[in-house]
Amino acid sequence: MDLFNPLNWSVQLAAWAAPGIKAWGLERSANRAEAERHLKARNYEEAEKFLKLAVDEADAMRHSVRKIQFRLQLAEAQRKLGKLDDAEKTIRAALEYTARVSNPSGYVQCLDALAEVFHDAGNFDRMEAALQEGVRIEASMPHPDAVRMARRIHRLGTARHKNGRDDDAIPALEKALRLQEEISGEDHPDTASLLSELGVVHRARGNHEEAQKYLRRSLRINEHTYGHVSEEAVRDLHHLAGSLEEAGDIEGASALYERALLQKQLIVGGDLEEFAEMQYGLAGMYIGWSNYARARELLSEAVGIFKRKKGPRLAVTYETMAHVEECSGRYPEAVAELAKAGKVWEQCGEERHTELAENLEHRAELLDQLRKRGEAKWLRERAAQLRVDPQQQAQTA
Repeated sequence: MDLFNPLNWSVQLAAWAAPGIKAWGLERSANRAEAERHLKARNYEEAEKFLKLAVDEADAMRHSVRKIQFRLQLAEAQRKLGKLDDAEKTIRAALEYTARVSNPSGYVQCLDALAEVFHDAGNFDRMEAALQEGVRIEASMPHPDAVRMARRIHRLGTARHKNGRDDDAIPALEKALRLQEEISGEDHPDTASLLSELGVVHRARGNHEEAQKYLRRSLRINEHTYGHVSEEAVRDLHHLAGSLEEAGDIEGASALYERALLQKQLIVGGDLEEFAEMQYGLAGMYIGWSNYARARELLSEAVGIFKRKKGPRLAVTYETMAHVEECSGRYPEAVAELAKAGKVWEQCGEERHTELAENLEHRAELLDQLRKRGEAKWLRERAAQLRVDPQQQAQTA
């Protein structure tokens, strides 16, 4: 007769229990792995589905850490999907749990997530309140997380800037910058992000010397980290050029705008319409600076791109070209550009009759200057007909 062996008995119990444990563990791991895979791929609908399963499993197993972790991941997926109410409810459930189990680290992470939801909802007062509470709790902890604190103070400055309180935003952003430089160094991309935001806020305040100092530092880091044709570098270039323009340095601003235009051309690649929009915008600046020759060049290039689709965008560009010619004293050329725009407005149908009428009246004014009274009179009569209500036209007919 075999004697009872506790080791054998334990092995046998494990063998009986293993299938169920293994199956549950594999299912849990599969849901978590699938959720993380979809989050990484930005497939947020699928991520939400698997994270809901992961949350249910964590609740069933009473796993404290994962109850919070999975809810925060679920809220992030919901936020990315624009389900802000659902995301807020998910985070508040996590907040309630962290408060019940006295988990201050988890609590401040929930507050950070809640602040991001408020940011997307445009509720910057509540965003600021959540971040301030997070700063207060983190500072009271025995070992505050410096990285979390730097990011939280950064976002606090952002919230104040969005609320139009730049005087309060700047000290927060400067403090976040000091913390970030201690954590990552002076040449880290995260440091550049803060430098760029400080530059933008100072520009909004009209502090152009400070704005340009921060933006030049950010530009140098971003060009070194991401390249000269990166979105980050082009963004800094635009803000720096804008600050120079607003400070009265037209020559410096135009050089940077041209540089940004060239770099944007390399970024957009096949998206020529986006590039043409930039050309049009830059042409407008040159018109404001009375540099009509460069404005004419940019508008001519933009016209070549807008011709592919025609429509209102092309008509407006022709009319802007006409404005350049008129400002240059070239009235016949201005009339010719307006005529091109008029043909495009005609092709746009009845819904653009107002724009066409305005075009005809402007052409008539220029023809008066050229002493072509007969043509001017005919254009004004046609403009008047276009301005008559369609129902009245039908009754008259």
